[in-house]
Formats: sequence, C-alpha cells, structure tokens
Amino acid sequence: MIDENIENSEIVDDTENTTEEKENLKNETDEAFEPEESSEFALRMINSIKSMNSEEITHYEMVNAFTMVDELRCLYLFVKSLPHSPILPMYPETPFLFFKGVALPKSFNLTEEVANDIENFMKGKNNEYFDELHLHDLSPHYLDAYESAVQMYNDMVEKARTSYLSSVKQAKSQVIEISAAIICGFIIILALVSMS
Repeated sequence: MIDENIENSEIVDDTENTTEEKENLKNETDEAFEPEESSEFALRMINSIKSMNSEEITHYEMVNAFTMVDELRCLYLFVKSLPHSPILPMYPETPFLFFKGVALPKSFNLTEEVANDIENFMKGKNNEYFDELHLHDLSPHYLDAYESAVQMYNDMVEKARTSYLSSVKQAKSQVIEISAAIICGFIIILALVSMS
C-alpha cells in the first residue's frame, strides 16, 4: 500500500532517480560491451584470412571466429573485396639441380574458389544478413574497420609481392651466374683437351 502522507513531488523525484539510474546502467553496459577498436577488428579479419590461406585454419573455422551480425557482414564484404591470387608464381618453389626454390607467399593466396566457398558458407548460415548488402549498410565503426582492413591488406600484398619478385630476381641471377661459370669451365676443359 502507498502511504498517503507522501507528497506527489517525492514520487516524481523517485521516478526521476529511477530514470537516471537506468540511463547510468545503460551507459555502463554499453561501455562494458563496446566493440573492439576498428583497427583491432581490421587486423583480426586480416590475420584470419592469412591463417586460412596458410592452411592453419579452414574457412569454416575462420567464419565461425566471428559471431556478431555486424562482424559477419563486415567480414563478408571484406572477403568480396580481396584480390584473388594476387601474386603469380614466377619461379619453381622446389629446389632443382644446384638451385634453391623460391616459396610463393601463401598467406595472401586467396583463390576465387575459396572466396566463393566462404561467401556460400556465410550465406548458407544466415542468408538474410547478406542479401543485397552494401558498404553503406555497415555502421560507421565497421565501415572504418572495413576500409582500414582493405588498405592494410593491399599494402601487405604489395610488400609481399615486392619481396617475392626480389627473391625471384636474385634466384634467376644466381642461375645465370652458375650457368655461366659451368659453361666457362666446360670451354676451358675443352680448350685444354684440344691442346693436348
């Protein structure tokens, strides 16, 4: 029962306090469940793709590492934006004769087939999240993460490509030098044999 001696102003004050308490609790909850920084999320997407490409995890495990709807939508658009097989093999990876092979950077070797498998798997789980999904559908936080991830990934691909091409160039020059030395040695031997 309500005490009739309580004034109306006191009831209103209690209501205001309850509203303030709810707002404070909501703010504390929002702070506690604030999504990770956009740059951290961007790195998490990049590292997941690299781990999958290096065959450390499957594409199922990669997708299942992201649980929130916004994360999955951002990951979906990120995968769709990635270049397929951006570094083409230009030199044998396995050693031959006296020469070392040059390993192709696998962490960036996302094939079109794997990208399609990821998209189909994600759509198969929750098709309604990805139907007609566009960049402007992402919240600002995830849009920033997407843009950062694309920029960082492309920079990493370019550095890996430059490093790979440098290694290929070095390996080819080594092949030429050794081949030239062998030919010169062979000519010298033939010249000595013909003199005797």
